Amino acid sequence: MTTALIDLRTVARDDRGLRIALAGELDFHTAGRVEPRLAELAGFGHRNMVLDLSGISFCDSSGIELFLRLHQRCRSAGTQLLLRGVPPLLVKSMQVLGVDRGLPLAVT
Repeated sequence: MTTALIDLRTVARDDRGLRIALAGELDFHTAGRVEPRLAELAGFGHRNMVLDLSGISFCDSSGIELFLRLHQRCRSAGTQLLLRGVPPLLVKSMQVLGVDRGLPLAVT
């Protein structure tokens, strides 16, 4: 059995907010590994939190649920979440599930 890998990097932290890059496979196991750190970052009171997903090679429903929970945490903290660089297949999955209407997406 192989272990899926996920990489979470803080790209920039400035007056415009926080930019984070996720790369790899986002599934049940890896979502559980990155969620505590993302939740912590969401609570820091940044004005904006941008998640760059251009490096995501796979994302299942666990990853999409993670984005929804993170969006809710950000809203509670007064932070605006933006998902940037969302891969086309992930956008399609979000559209099928109807979550694209509640999550701010920027497709590249």
